[in-house]
Amino acid sequence: MRAATAPAEGIRPEFREAMDSYEAFFDEYIAFMKAYSESGNSLEMMDDYLSYMQKYVDMTAKLEALDDGSMSDEEMLYYTEVMLRISQKLTDAGL
Repeated sequence: MRAATAPAEGIRPEFREAMDSYEAFFDEYIAFMKAYSESGNSLEMMDDYLSYMQKYVDMTAKLEALDDGSMSDEEMLYYTEVMLRISQKLTDAGL
């Protein structure tokens, strides 16, 4: 379950938005990969898969742009929480 999106002291709004977007991307990606693996015709879904890979590159670039070495303690904690949730979701999905 994703954390509430209320502003938190010590977390820049653009940082929170980037992290929430990153987690939302993985929610979509996991749903897509489940459908992809259950599909009888995964070739039809190849364009969608390539689109997700481009989105991943874009999301990663967005996160890297925020990492200027000045994450607050609160941001580091939120980053860690989001990454742990994503890892758990990927593990649960068998990805």
